[in-house]
Amino acid sequence: MPNMPTRSDESRSAERAAGRGQWTAQTNTPKRSVFGNYRAESAPVSDPARSDEQPRHAGAGKGASLQSSIDLAIARSFIHRYLAKAFEDPAPEGWEWLCARETQESLRAASDIVGTPSVPVAAFSPGAWDSFFNACLAAFGHAARGCCPLNEIEYGDIKADPLFQPHRLADLAAFYRAFGLEVAEDAGERQDHICLELEFMCVLAAKEAYALEYQLDPDQLAQCRGAQKNFLREHLGRWTPAFTRRLAAATSDPTLRSLAEFTRAFIESECAHFGVKPGSEELSLRPVDEAADRMCDACGLDKLPPGALAAT
Repeated sequence: MPNMPTRSDESRSAERAAGRGQWTAQTNTPKRSVFGNYRAESAPVSDPARSDEQPRHAGAGKGASLQSSIDLAIARSFIHRYLAKAFEDPAPEGWEWLCARETQESLRAASDIVGTPSVPVAAFSPGAWDSFFNACLAAFGHAARGCCPLNEIEYGDIKADPLFQPHRLADLAAFYRAFGLEVAEDAGERQDHICLELEFMCVLAAKEAYALEYQLDPDQLAQCRGAQKNFLREHLGRWTPAFTRRLAAATSDPTLRSLAEFTRAFIESECAHFGVKPGSEELSLRPVDEAADRMCDACGLDKLPPGALAAT
């Protein structure tokens, strides 16, 4: 996006927006981002919490509408970040953040603004760690092809197009690159991992909040919103319904099941917000094709712009 703000400018802006509205910036946010040049520790929406302070824009009129739009973008960004953290490889540090009282309060506040029921507080509690960890191992395994794969290109029939996989990965890489994001060298995941896709939407929603706060050129705001719509239609909204349905059916762990159901509800609300039809919950897993997998790593399609391969 041309002339978009730097990471630090964006952070300061949304923190000011947060202070005016229903949000208060917190400091105990997770420090790691799967995007190496995205500073998650300074992200304005990594850990918002409801405040008793009334919005300065309260009341009817354009100001109130603007503040509501900013609050919604911040809330959406936080939920995407929360889900990205929840679907990382389970680790005690991440679990501690997910279970923290401030994080849970922030999630409830964000869910209220978005209009999506939140994950039950009891689902993420320190005592549920062992059960959640074992449930993740059972559902996701140690490779992409567990019973509930966490990667986009594992979903869908590719018999009609052997280039389906490299096309998808190339398009994802182009989306990230178009917004100046580079996958961290230690991320350990492909471009189509759900953590990367969720965090990318977190970044775009944060940029939307910044554009609204600073009243940037309408074309820049439209470009940011258009990217979110296209990304949901072509990627995250296409396969997440099938993934979350499969996950909820495959696990008996209450935390993982609650996470699956919340993710499905939130992504459906995101699709509705942007006027996108969610993908089918019945989308099946693709057949394993080792030759196609090797092609994904060596096809060289990742230099194309985002959306260039949408027709395929």
